[in-house]
Amino acid sequence: MTSSPQKSLYTQIPGRSIPLGDSTEVPVCTPEFRKSNGSYLKKRGLYLLNRFLRKGCFETVGSPWLPGFWILSASEAASLVRSKGLRANSLNVVITSAPVEDQNWRSFKGEPLMVIENVWNSFEEYAVSMKKKYRQRLRKALQLDSVLEKRWLDAAHYEDCAALLEATLMDKVVVLPGDLTLLLERFEGMFETDFQIEGFYDQGRLVAFISTVRDGDTLRAMHYGAAVDAPANMYSFAMFSVIQRGIEAGVSKINLGRTATEIKSTYGAVPEHNYFSFYTESVLFKSALAVAARRYTPKDFELRSPFKDE
Repeated sequence: MTSSPQKSLYTQIPGRSIPLGDSTEVPVCTPEFRKSNGSYLKKRGLYLLNRFLRKGCFETVGSPWLPGFWILSASEAASLVRSKGLRANSLNVVITSAPVEDQNWRSFKGEPLMVIENVWNSFEEYAVSMKKKYRQRLRKALQLDSVLEKRWLDAAHYEDCAALLEATLMDKVVVLPGDLTLLLERFEGMFETDFQIEGFYDQGRLVAFISTVRDGDTLRAMHYGAAVDAPANMYSFAMFSVIQRGIEAGVSKINLGRTATEIKSTYGAVPEHNYFSFYTESVLFKSALAVAARRYTPKDFELRSPFKDE
């Protein structure tokens, strides 16, 4: 398992927990799907889907709120079946580091988590280690430093951040609660001072934010939201801010999360591959997974090599 979050945070995650080995537990949740700008029929369909899911027919090991926190080995995933932690007739999904080849399992390669191994003593060292082309891109993004004001945000700003997050996720179906302000409040409850939100202001107006969680020796980028008229290079500027913070904090890993795989590789992140591994003994769900396996194609991406010694 890639991380060992404190058991106390399980109380903040809706669902149950199951044992993994002798002294470890993992949460099990029923995900909630949302789409903020769907038509009435789409919204109605999502309502019915979520109502159906709440009957316990689909569960995720780990929390969809916390991508990358619980990545199990194939053997750890299989052990959940032996310990009867998974419900045989439900559709169970476990994020694993390798495909699970055991009976009643089917694995699909997911988008990788993009992780930077921190080998620098300062952000300046990081910049100097880049090839000229990528160093120029870094400098261009950092020009926003003279335009934007950075502020640490607290609970008084959660509604504003939630609105930006809503705008950023508007065209995507995501596994998050419908109340994004509540989501940020839950993160503060789970991680306390290890959860931070950095806001970016343009002429006194919040135009973007990035949140992070300090998870042991890893700094994780969690939520990014931006206004539609946010400055160009806003996303890269926010990511470089996270990278700088991680280097200055001396963590060994800076986890930039999923999505934008190729862009994040230009920052020096490398893929940490993972799989969506499904377990079920239901004939109906097995048939659905077999159809999905024939149609599913993992996303293609081209990795970049931004450092001089690569």
